[in-house]
Amino acid sequence: MLRTGQIFDEIAVYEGIAERTGNTADRSAVAGRKGVCRSLSELGRKARRLGDGYYYLPALVWPEGVRKLALKDTWVTFGSSE
Repeated sequence: MLRTGQIFDEIAVYEGIAERTGNTADRSAVAGRKGVCRSLSELGRKARRLGDGYYYLPALVWPEGVRKLALKDTWVTFGSSE
């Protein structure tokens, strides 16, 4: 549920890396957009489904002190490296 007056951070996603752009928007500006997310896990799901682009995340959800987030994990194969 989106709250009235809620502020959203604009998040740019490119090749599985999410980064805040520094722009913010209020709820009325992002209402009805496909890129609005309520959590980081929802951001990851939508970015995998919709691809690169701009997404909107509530301002208090982004982890403090983190500049970039990898939304895709690199697969590591098990077995010998020889």
